[in-house]
Amino acid sequence: MYFDMQKNLRIVFIGSSIFSLYHLIKLIKKKYCVILIITKPKPKFSKRNKKNLSNLITKISVKYNIPVLWSESLDDIQIMLSKLVIDLIIIASYGRKLSESILNIPRFGCLNIHGSLLPRWRGAAPIQRAIYYGDCITGVTIMKINSYLDAGKIIYQKICVIKKYDNNITLCKKLAKIGSTVLIKLLKTNLFDNSVSQNNIGITYAKKLTKQEAKINWSLSNTKLVNMINAFNPWPMAFFCYQDSIIKIISAIASNYYTKKNPGTVIHYNKWGIYITTGYGIIILTSIKIISKNKNAITVNSINNNILLIASKLFTINTILV
Repeated sequence: MYFDMQKNLRIVFIGSSIFSLYHLIKLIKKKYCVILIITKPKPKFSKRNKKNLSNLITKISVKYNIPVLWSESLDDIQIMLSKLVIDLIIIASYGRKLSESILNIPRFGCLNIHGSLLPRWRGAAPIQRAIYYGDCITGVTIMKINSYLDAGKIIYQKICVIKKYDNNITLCKKLAKIGSTVLIKLLKTNLFDNSVSQNNIGITYAKKLTKQEAKINWSLSNTKLVNMINAFNPWPMAFFCYQDSIIKIISAIASNYYTKKNPGTVIHYNKWGIYITTGYGIIILTSIKIISKNKNAITVNSINNNILLIASKLFTINTILV
């Protein structure tokens, strides 16, 4: 299928994350005809990141005069799409599986941009799970959509190396840049005809993140805890409780230093961070956010050199955390 009237394609874009926003902006800047944006409803309370995303989508809608459907109701989506002439639906990180009746509406079908090398990490949180489980590489898959979860034929894949300092924010940005660039290249070629079925070997599922799994278990190894901290930044943010405060861990590094002290023991602090024992090795907390009982919050880190001052007031050496 060759799209060399690509700028005249009538595209509906569906997505609800910063990852998806990169692709939407790229399509608009490259003068593609986006006739409708579909995204999840605006949050009524809290959820600052989601509110920021809603504000960005609103600004894009107003600036480029593109209507927005704020919905995750498949019935509402189908009713809206059935009223339009659509050539292509492009989906990136929407978080809902579309019905077959919706998939059959556009003339050229539906494409999905997915933040992993499928079939590894099908599902809702592929970027976070790749970090959480210590993958060395991940990537972007562009595929045709079928009625099964992330199981469509693969059109194109591109690898991305996961660096040891990558967290969900940095890796999401890298993958979004890769995906949006590849998407535009594909729209100018006939590569849509060269799709291949996914391998049935190596299928894994990236379940949604929960606040419950973000609680630190100091008996895990330092490497596993660092992966967890990186995967859960910015949400739900790895945390532990101490006295009347919740301490969220923004960043940490694993140390080669070893001690026989019980996991969760504060053994040292300096301007570089707070040193805590784990099930294997030491973890150094380099940036934390302390939320007190009355909901006041303070962020401290090694960059601002205030972590030593706060740590010395908060902990004593050999404090055991739970």
